[in-house]
Amino acid sequence: MDSPPPKTTTSKPSADEIDERYHALHGRDISSFDLLESTHRLPTVSAADALEEGEGDDSSKYISTGLKGLDGVLSGGVEKGTVVEVWGPPGVGKTGFGMQLTASCLKTGEGVVWVDGFHRMSMERLKWILEESSDTEEKFRHFTCPSLAHLIALLCRPTGECIPEGTGLVVVDSLSALVNHAFPRIPQDGGGGGKEVKGKKAPPMAVRRVQVLQYIVSSFQKLAATRNLTIVNLTQCATKIQAERGATLVPAINATAWEQGMTTRLVLFRDWAVGDNHESRSTHFVGVQKMNGKAVEEGIEYVFAFRIKSTGLVPVEYDNTQQSRNVSLTPAQKRKLGDTDFEIADSEEDDEDYGWDESPDAIPPMPSQWQGSEDILLVRQPESDEEEVVEQPDEEADAGAEDNQDPGDKDKL
Repeated sequence: MDSPPPKTTTSKPSADEIDERYHALHGRDISSFDLLESTHRLPTVSAADALEEGEGDDSSKYISTGLKGLDGVLSGGVEKGTVVEVWGPPGVGKTGFGMQLTASCLKTGEGVVWVDGFHRMSMERLKWILEESSDTEEKFRHFTCPSLAHLIALLCRPTGECIPEGTGLVVVDSLSALVNHAFPRIPQDGGGGGKEVKGKKAPPMAVRRVQVLQYIVSSFQKLAATRNLTIVNLTQCATKIQAERGATLVPAINATAWEQGMTTRLVLFRDWAVGDNHESRSTHFVGVQKMNGKAVEEGIEYVFAFRIKSTGLVPVEYDNTQQSRNVSLTPAQKRKLGDTDFEIADSEEDDEDYGWDESPDAIPPMPSQWQGSEDILLVRQPESDEEEVVEQPDEEADAGAEDNQDPGDKDKL
């Protein structure tokens, strides 16, 4: 009687074998700590290495913004190894500001990765700023992410091909547009509750939005720290309406976890300024809201004026003594008539009140509400390469007439 053939057993691959197969196919991901035992701690640096790095050249730790005054306040520019946010309404120069940082980084010999989230950037405009330097274009990489999932796959678990060695700057343009499109504040189905998935109720959209933002900002911090580069996020704004305070411009991404992850936050706006020739014209401004991980007390501090030309940002000298009010994110509340010295003509104290209750607490205040972010109202244009007006050097006199953004953004901040 023949014996039955021995049974062949296939052993299940171990976790290490699966990990090796994955990396052999997709490449090593050193920026998200796949090579480290712990994923929640930054790599250890010895005291000798930290001292040697601290005594090195400070100029290599910063990227110039192109504005000498702003660089002086920021100790030389935006700092390496940090995450920076630059926000503002449309047409204030966010893309131009990012291109200036790109040109400054490329001129130092380091690489730049630019990620488009809504509009495509203009390569011709970048060449103007680089002054037709062809050797620096080889160190520039350009990606387009049509959705938030593409952005997370690109930057939250980057490979060596996405972020090559020697990269000093990563610019993410219109990140808030991707976030608001994936997690809108007002869902299209009319409700914000979670749906049932496999018999379990999913968390509400607001909770998922915060969780995704926490994951993104944590990944950005790890990427910036491990690769010693700067991540600059160019984000839009939204309009927040509060009772008795009116409309206020605020960042489109204002989660606490996101704000805590930003080491530096700059705001761009436009306003009228008086120049050397005593003529008032619309001018771009940049203000510091957060510096070295600490928010300023007055809302906006260290305001600098500039103009956008084909060759980059140009500082503008203006008479700041004409500003009679402080720049603040919180608008002043309206005064009641009784607190002023004004008097209504032909009125007497014993007149009828016509049914109006003079008590301010009689009518409940309207609840705070969010208007949709301005990037929701925009229409994606694949070939739209810029959002602000670029002034030509030989048309300075007529540049003020071509502005497409009403001045006075500072009054809303």
